[in-house]
Amino acid sequence: MKKLSLKNVFATLMLFMLVFQAFANEKEEKSLLWKISGNGLKESSYLFGTIHMICKDKFYMDEGIENALASSKVLAMELNMTDPNLMAEMQQLSVNPGFANIKGEFTPDQADALDKFLTASYGAGLDQLGVLKPFVLSSMVLIKMLPCTEQSSYELFLTEKAKEQSKTVKGLETVAFQMGIFDQIPQKLQIDELGKMVTDTEGMDEFDKLVGAYLDQDLDRLYDLISENEMFQEYGNLLLEDRNKNWIPKIEEMVKEQATFIAVGSGHLGSETGVINLLREAGYKVEAVK
Repeated sequence: MKKLSLKNVFATLMLFMLVFQAFANEKEEKSLLWKISGNGLKESSYLFGTIHMICKDKFYMDEGIENALASSKVLAMELNMTDPNLMAEMQQLSVNPGFANIKGEFTPDQADALDKFLTASYGAGLDQLGVLKPFVLSSMVLIKMLPCTEQSSYELFLTEKAKEQSKTVKGLETVAFQMGIFDQIPQKLQIDELGKMVTDTEGMDEFDKLVGAYLDQDLDRLYDLISENEMFQEYGNLLLEDRNKNWIPKIEEMVKEQATFIAVGSGHLGSETGVINLLREAGYKVEAVK
């Protein structure tokens, strides 16, 4: 039996925060990398869509993306992965208030399935891990459900490249803000979603389709796949649109100062309220890089 490692648990959580959004009416070209220019910019910056969790053998990276990063002076992501306090903050905010255990909030079948899954994967069941917030447990379940033993992270890859190239790394949000988003979503809804993950085999099929759409660089199809999810239907503004709007002034300040490579979840790129369109409305030219 594997021993539970909190270090691995929270490293997994850092790779989570998986949010997708795509286009509403106007279809864009298929691309994960976009060049930002015009509106008085002295240098071009780049916008890159990531997926926060993927099997190592499906990790996609090409010379164009690496060249775009190399030509930039700053790497900006949702979170600053070089922040030495990141892990400690994440651990502190991952526990339910008062260390309340949510084991009794699941149906008996869900509780049994989740308990067995966590015990087999981490060496501890709901009696110990039930004090963690539902979305934290979801991230732990998801990474163990992936059909591979080795996973890759675009955020960690880009962070290491930025360190090698002595680039400044910045975050668009804080851990407290990002994890606080889930505190605004009813716990029951999150628990229901988590319960379905361990009792409904269709969950991983949907994730595989999302990965396929990502590798095809098809953000339109990503939207079609994710739009049926109840949590996104009810809380899309909270998870995506409001955050996109909050990022634009920060992105504008960065790209005006120096060439910046901005890497955020692919879902944040599209739609009328996505980062691409919001930057265009602000006067910038944003074009797909092939």
